Amino acid sequence: MKYLPVLVLTFLSIFFGWLFYERYWKFRDCISQALSSCLTPEGDNLTQGGFQWGIFAGLFLLLAVIFAWRAFRARDAGK
Repeated sequence: MKYLPVLVLTFLSIFFGWLFYERYWKFRDCISQALSSCLTPEGDNLTQGGFQWGIFAGLFLLLAVIFAWRAFRARDAGK
């Protein structure tokens, strides 16, 4: 049960990383050329604000690593 937060945070990191890729990274050249927003072939209007998903992904990944480190440290302290 003590690994549940690590799994949840890892899942959130993967999810927000996927959003970052889909909403910003794939179309970063188009967004930078337009200087504001870009229309995708599907009709979505993407802006530079899509970069925020990468920040959330990195934050959740950092939290997952911290929680995993604490869980493993507590497990090793019990030996």
